[in-house]
Amino acid sequence: MSHVSDPTVRSGATPRRGRTPDELLDELSVPTKLGTKPGLERVRALLEALDNPHRGLPVVHVGGTSGKGSTATVAAAILQAAGYRVGLHTKPHLQAVEERFVVDGAPISAEELVRLLEEAAPAARAVAPSWHELTTAVMLRHLRRRAVDVAVVEVGLGGTYDSTNVVEPLVTVLTNVGLDHTEVLGNTVEEIARDKVGIIKRGCVAVTGVRQPTVEGIVRRRCADLGVPLAGLAQEIRYRLHRSSGEGSTFDLEVPGRRLDDLRLGLVGRHQVENAALAVAAAVALEGRGFRVPDHAIRQALATVRVPGRVEVLRTRPTLVLDGAHNPDKMAALAAALRESFSWRRLIGVLAFKRGHDHQATMAALAPLLDVAYLTRFVAVTDFGRDTSQGLDGLAAAWRGLGSSAELALDDDPIRSVGAALARAEPDDVVCVTGSLYLVGQIRRWWLGRD
Repeated sequence: MSHVSDPTVRSGATPRRGRTPDELLDELSVPTKLGTKPGLERVRALLEALDNPHRGLPVVHVGGTSGKGSTATVAAAILQAAGYRVGLHTKPHLQAVEERFVVDGAPISAEELVRLLEEAAPAARAVAPSWHELTTAVMLRHLRRRAVDVAVVEVGLGGTYDSTNVVEPLVTVLTNVGLDHTEVLGNTVEEIARDKVGIIKRGCVAVTGVRQPTVEGIVRRRCADLGVPLAGLAQEIRYRLHRSSGEGSTFDLEVPGRRLDDLRLGLVGRHQVENAALAVAAAVALEGRGFRVPDHAIRQALATVRVPGRVEVLRTRPTLVLDGAHNPDKMAALAAALRESFSWRRLIGVLAFKRGHDHQATMAALAPLLDVAYLTRFVAVTDFGRDTSQGLDGLAAAWRGLGSSAELALDDDPIRSVGAALARAEPDDVVCVTGSLYLVGQIRRWWLGRD
């Protein structure tokens, strides 16, 4: 297997001076309207024009409602620690679109991404793909050119009709199923599950963290119909938590074919232990397809992996923590992690969300913990265009519907909001920036670039 870029791989296009990946992605794609059901016709046509780079690519395909990005990142870290050349595709990006095209932990350069986009330009102009379809096709071509041993690919939205569902997975992970993107996927967890299980395909091994009996039944029936072995959390996958704090967790884990005691996970929150358990199960499942994953690789990866923007502490006294909790399940996990791993005199929240979500239901878990809430907006290039942040009037109405006693402040400038929150915070307060990962990315970019 190769662990070095092939110097003979050459690009057929020369990037024009000054072109950026974002400019090309905007130019070559059509923004998706919120609520639009996805499909596979355009991405298949685009991949066909690009020589079908996904065919035969060894893939771990990671879907679900919450925890997909963390689970995918941990699985990729385990496989890299085991000595493999690993591609990783997660979404959304926090600071730059290049973060969606990762090989062995390093994102693609802007120059290389421009070259790939310009090569794909004739096909893109003929097909008129969505932004997500274009990034998916180019990502798959990039990973094929880099000759990755295995690619870990996160689903964009749903499962069956998501543009990533062209891959031929060796292992499929369905983290969980909750109420999110209901305008596209359905109004019940059962409807959503029936869409998401479409990523489980004949010939793969399935791993899942679903808990609802009705949803688990849908997953198990899908696997039985296709003859797919399934490992589920709390059944075939079991863990025992020893300790969880602001430094991470220690736990024992048993997955099919492996038992590991006293694992150390550097990620914060009980929910990250479950994500890590699924990632380990997925990596170990690859052993049946010829990938050796030794215990030391699992231990090393879990102890050292980091997932930016997920319960990420940027400073202390006062503490500034970032977490992209954009649906009710994610916000409940964040609230639990804050209670379990942090202490504060006052908890100050800075929140913004993308349009099209149930913001009141999402904020409900965090609202009782907050002493002060700053509601704001974000500015970002997204799959749905540029102006996708929920307006302050709608967000404030959703907040007031919760009956929270927290002091409320409205400011459409997210950086000014965080600055105001930190200015009023005492050393033993916690400022939590949460909601859309696009908000988290904007604040993270600002904070890390201040010097």
